[in-house]
Amino acid sequence: MSKKKHDIPKAANSLQDECIRVQKVYDWVTDALTVKKTVLFTKDQLRDIEEAMEDPSRRPLRLVCEPPKTHPLFPLNSGNEDHDHDHELGFICEQVGETRDVTISTNGGFIDAQLVELLISTDVKVLVVDRHGCVVTKAIVNASVFESFVLCFPEGTDLFCKVSKIFCRIPSGTVLLNTPAPDRFNIEITFCLDIQVEAEVKLEVLAKFCSPRDNDLVAEEDIEDQCPRVQFPPQCPGIFPRPNCDCHAEGEASGETGPDATEEGRLSVRVDICPDCSLVDSELRASFRDTDNGDGTQSFDFVAKTFDQETLCCEETKDGLKLIISGTGKVDGKTVDYNFAVVDSDTATLFQLQLINHKGKTIFDSDVVTSDEGDIEVEDCVTFDDIKMKRF
Repeated sequence: MSKKKHDIPKAANSLQDECIRVQKVYDWVTDALTVKKTVLFTKDQLRDIEEAMEDPSRRPLRLVCEPPKTHPLFPLNSGNEDHDHDHELGFICEQVGETRDVTISTNGGFIDAQLVELLISTDVKVLVVDRHGCVVTKAIVNASVFESFVLCFPEGTDLFCKVSKIFCRIPSGTVLLNTPAPDRFNIEITFCLDIQVEAEVKLEVLAKFCSPRDNDLVAEEDIEDQCPRVQFPPQCPGIFPRPNCDCHAEGEASGETGPDATEEGRLSVRVDICPDCSLVDSELRASFRDTDNGDGTQSFDFVAKTFDQETLCCEETKDGLKLIISGTGKVDGKTVDYNFAVVDSDTATLFQLQLINHKGKTIFDSDVVTSDEGDIEVEDCVTFDDIKMKRF
């Protein structure tokens, strides 16, 4: 007699395949735009300033700029209600004109993207106050900037421009000591922008588009016209999201150049490559001090300007985890190519810097530097490739 087969029941809230509705990010850009303006005091304002400065108890006077308050950085998404609230707070960030399709070159190929133009504007209050904090006079300064952005902004997506912070400074000085008072001052107003392109999509966990089910719960009927398929806006993998880093290097170290170096001297580096496991906001600075006065070589400072994602390599060595990166940078105002490698060993940090001019000639090679001061840590980044999926 055969035994009846029973399905083993699953406990409540067990893992199972799900289709979720989410806001997908097609592109995400942050930027800081600065507007410089010269502001003139009116005759009435100058008269009020002069009268205050004639009173020794009120001197010195100070210029104080007060930008409008903005929303906190989180949550990252912004809706129409927040956009309307921006107007109430005294600033805007909005698209002007139509979106244009463009073809751009990136990562050795050509991809389609969209060009949008954004208007960012605000009014900043500038106060002249005396030593007691009493307002002598005030002025309202308007600052507007019109900027173009190349984005992954396909049809069917929405653009959200968020002003995360506005700050201002008066580089010409904020203290007024003596008469006659200056009739004008310079002000710099900076907008911190967070721009996202989003669309509401349905994703099957883990991270792929899913489709609606067929209408198979009712009796079939003959339909002459076939209903259109549900299609989501196409992705732009060549633009966003960018690949993650396999490792992260951070710290400062210095030491004498190696025996096979092109120059004899001391090399110091400051490194922050792949912060948050992304090349965005990476930093590499180097300072070489020549100790051989007879070879004619001079000391120099180097600053990396670009970091090539395709050259980034992280590998295990017998000494420890090794990071390699290439890109372009500046030495005394001249653009050069560079190669940089660093190993976080148990005993000391090992690093090497090579600089190549526009003719392809190596103009500096530190050879392997063993640090005698400072330390650079190289840590592994956990990426999606490191995760082994397990089916339940």
